[in-house]
Amino acid sequence: MLTKTQIKIMQLIVSRITDLFSINGIANILKMNVSLAHRAIKPLIKEKKLLNLNKQNHISLNYRENHDVLTYVEYMRRNELLNKPRNIDLAMCLKDFIDNFQEEAFVLLIFGSAVNIRNPGDIDILLILDDIKKTESAERFLHNISRNYELDEKLHIVAISYESVCEMLSARNEVNVMNEVLNKHIIVYGAEIYYRLIKKGRR
Repeated sequence: MLTKTQIKIMQLIVSRITDLFSINGIANILKMNVSLAHRAIKPLIKEKKLLNLNKQNHISLNYRENHDVLTYVEYMRRNELLNKPRNIDLAMCLKDFIDNFQEEAFVLLIFGSAVNIRNPGDIDILLILDDIKKTESAERFLHNISRNYELDEKLHIVAISYESVCEMLSARNEVNVMNEVLNKHIIVYGAEIYYRLIKKGRR
């Protein structure tokens, strides 16, 4: 189990998957005592292997293992966002989609400005499916559901395949949707698949 302090630290680091952090930087961002941050981070590196520490003492996310724990942390972030009263329609819309969509092996996430801006003009949604042939119908299905919540003009939906995800992630220096998503996302569904795809794509 993770402590409350460790959960806060992990929530920060999973939100910025490609970033490097110092202990002082983490403490500063989270407004916590440096000693407390150090005590919490040490077992996340050595025992739980959730974080990596490089030779320059920079900390990064270990996205290659412990996907069950990363999934738990991601869903805590999701709940914090979607449980806000201002996001009730969005939460209901996305739940409606998940409950009625016929596929199971997919990823649904929010990305872009909607992750950290209170009232974004548009809400970017990414759907990741196992077959490119399913992307168009999935995008249309979510769009149709969004009409029931008067969100059809606000949601900007992008649907891509697993194969496209891996291709984009392998091009680390290119500007593409997956490289943007790594550091600005809220995973609504399919977090474990998401991390398996990152492990496969970012070699």
